[in-house]
Amino acid sequence: MAAPVREVARPGGAGPAVLERPAVADKKKSSEPVKTKKRVGSEGWEVRIYNDGLNTREHVARCLVQVTGLTEIAAYQTMMQAHKHGMAVVGRWVYERAEMYRDALKKNGILCDMVPVDEDI
Repeated sequence: MAAPVREVARPGGAGPAVLERPAVADKKKSSEPVKTKKRVGSEGWEVRIYNDGLNTREHVARCLVQVTGLTEIAAYQTMMQAHKHGMAVVGRWVYERAEMYRDALKKNGILCDMVPVDEDI
């Protein structure tokens, strides 16, 4: 629920009212360091595409070839995997490259994301 805002009257009573910000209680800062960190660098990241029902299969396959450099056959197989099963892994790359591919695919209207991959497997 929002805190009430107090109106301040202007001299002469003309013109718009000026609103003062309500006082906000200071938040306690924890002395513990943040335990989660963004995983970047040489760790593996998978780019995944999803079947969205909006894009044609040809468009998805063409974008995979143009954006990621997959062969036409690999792009077609990846697209069909997403079409049949709802999701397909396009590939595994370092963070920066995976992010670049994900952003380019999204720019082309492809429903996709990227997830970190445990190297232990």
